[in-house]
Amino acid sequence: MTTRYEDPGPEGPPARPHEAFANALWSLVVDEDGRTGGQPSWIEAWLRNRPSEGAPEHPVPATLHRILACGVDPDDLTDVVRAMQHDLLYNVCQLIDDPGLLGLGAEDDQPGGTDYDWELVAVRTAGPADRTPLHGLHAALDEHDPSGRAGEPRGRPVPARLPGHPLHARLAAAHALAGDRVEAIRTWRNATGAPLSEARAAIDRLVDQLRQDPDGTAQ
Repeated sequence: MTTRYEDPGPEGPPARPHEAFANALWSLVVDEDGRTGGQPSWIEAWLRNRPSEGAPEHPVPATLHRILACGVDPDDLTDVVRAMQHDLLYNVCQLIDDPGLLGLGAEDDQPGGTDYDWELVAVRTAGPADRTPLHGLHAALDEHDPSGRAGEPRGRPVPARLPGHPLHARLAAAHALAGDRVEAIRTWRNATGAPLSEARAAIDRLVDQLRQDPDGTAQ
């Protein structure tokens, strides 16, 4: 099993095959911050791709319609799907690192046992030819979680989508939108030390921005 990565060249940082592979895996996971038309982007994409007339309907859009019609928070769906995708990728990485981490192969008569071990080899696509066996993939996966949470789920409230703003601003805005201005102001002041009036004004500006651009597409 091989994976290819590019060397950035003498002017760039050293190529790190573990990081390249982990980033490629994370790119396959739903984007918890991506939103389109007020919905998480992955949900919107499924709902938009309805079959043409006469073609059989894919079960996923129909299922999503039923779930959302019951009042389920789309962000909860995103969290469930992301957690399951992470667990699958993490287990695949463990399978490559050492099947024993998953309890496979511990007993000779265990169902699903195999006479094979697995190895991932990174092949450089630029510069001097190089083949690098990769180990410790499951640890590298969580280390390069783009959310910075090492594979852990996000909490509540879900931070508001405000590209370019720090986490405390996104959390404060989310609290304010949920009607909890006390917690919004506390979150802002704990992070910045700002006076009460300054915190209120900053949060009001963010809330106004979100109401005008709920998907956070404007820069």
